Amino acid sequence: MIRGLASLALVASLAATVAACAGGSLPGPASAAPSQPAASALPAGTYTTSAFQPAVTFTIPDGWEIVGDSANYFQLSPVGAGQVDGIYLFRNPNAASQDPACPDAAEAGVGATSFDLVPWIRSLPGLTVGNPAMATVGGLPGTSIDVRIKEGWTQSCSFANGSPTVPLFSGGSAGYRWVMYGDERMRLYLLDLPSGGTLVINVDTVDGPYIDQIVARALPIIRSMSFATGSGASPAAASPSSAP
Repeated sequence: MIRGLASLALVASLAATVAACAGGSLPGPASAAPSQPAASALPAGTYTTSAFQPAVTFTIPDGWEIVGDSANYFQLSPVGAGQVDGIYLFRNPNAASQDPACPDAAEAGVGATSFDLVPWIRSLPGLTVGNPAMATVGGLPGTSIDVRIKEGWTQSCSFANGSPTVPLFSGGSAGYRWVMYGDERMRLYLLDLPSGGTLVINVDTVDGPYIDQIVARALPIIRSMSFATGSGASPAAASPSSAP
């Protein structure tokens, strides 16, 4: 999925062939994607993903909706936010190619664990990245970082109409892509799965100044998350103080 004209957080071809781009959003390349349930407001309560793996159980207040749920991608957003703001989960993302042509490909030589991805993200010249902090969500250990486009950065993908962009994640055969754009800001939780692989939670807004508000709304939901990470195992409990 690539977030379309209202967003530009470039998630390529996920929840239906929706164009989505990080930050401010422009149409980008999109390919066929798994069909998704229609988004609808959910009453407050506890829910479990139907397709995303590992299954995630979480508790939400009124005012949220599930926008996408597939094996490698899950999106939960405030009602009406659509592809613009929300909580996004990615399974096993690759570092995205930094070729100026913006191919939908992985960056060679970058591993896929949180220990590989965090320093790589911090090394990207087009990003301003906050100090990393240890984080545990639902029993999964990892690192959290705050990310935005660096002021004055001008490099742009061809589909971004000249707006600044930084490719971030490529899902490869999983069928998603995420490219930061414009004023987009995010808080990333890069978590390591016990069986191997990485799970990324992204609290994201295309309206940069709104980041504190969306993070404040998202944190109680993230702190409630638990994951079914073992065969036949119950989801690991999340500590109320586990997500900074």
